[in-house]
Amino acid sequence: MKIAKSIIEKTIKTVGRKRINRYLKRKGIKFEIAREGASHYKYYWQSARKKKDLREYDDFWNLSTTIIKEKRTFLKYDRLFTFWQILQRLPYPDDPVIEVGTYRGGSAKFLYQAIKKMDLKCPLYVFDTFEGHVVVDSDVDGKHELGSFSDTSYEEVKKYIGAAEVEITPGDFLQTASVLESFQNFSLIHIDVDVYPVTKFCLAFFKPRTKPGSVIVVDDYGNNYCKGLKQAVDEFIQGNAGFSMHYLLSGQALLTRLK
Repeated sequence: MKIAKSIIEKTIKTVGRKRINRYLKRKGIKFEIAREGASHYKYYWQSARKKKDLREYDDFWNLSTTIIKEKRTFLKYDRLFTFWQILQRLPYPDDPVIEVGTYRGGSAKFLYQAIKKMDLKCPLYVFDTFEGHVVVDSDVDGKHELGSFSDTSYEEVKKYIGAAEVEITPGDFLQTASVLESFQNFSLIHIDVDVYPVTKFCLAFFKPRTKPGSVIVVDDYGNNYCKGLKQAVDEFIQGNAGFSMHYLLSGQALLTRLK
């Protein structure tokens, strides 16, 4: 057994994991060699071959693959599928969807295209500084610095999304949120801002602008580099019994308005 294991390990090292996996895929063999150390995180893909393959959802797979290949978002299939499922069962299909923190626009374009594909009538609003972080809390936000994620622009993202009906607002959300004060309800809210001050502000701002069933998705809740963001979410949940929270293995926090 030890000899066989040694031969396998040497083969993988010599040929390369990716090359072997590509060969197996070409041969139609549904087996893949995981990267070194993967067993430590096996709970993410335990019995993965028994689970439904996302490629079977043709509309989702084709759209998400296109978005991912355009390399304008850090979100991959797992996080994008969260939004796909929520949109399929949107509690208030005519009420707005909003994204705060779009960076280079990939996730916003996915939301827009998914809304169109599902023939939903909800308008989409997108907010970002387009200058990177303009405020951080150095005590809890770790490595996040002012100006991080600034390699983007309003004009570039607007052109990339390519939809006049998507309202994109540049600037610090702590200031620009005022344009939304008259809104009564957002059906889906995506918060992807990484840092404590803005996450805390967003949750407080959107709380009175949701109804039972409205969903807030906070990206990077499980990211060890976004501890300030996690703190903001935890504080919000502790102080608001009218919301439930589920931590998804995609790293997202799913907050639902209960009452």
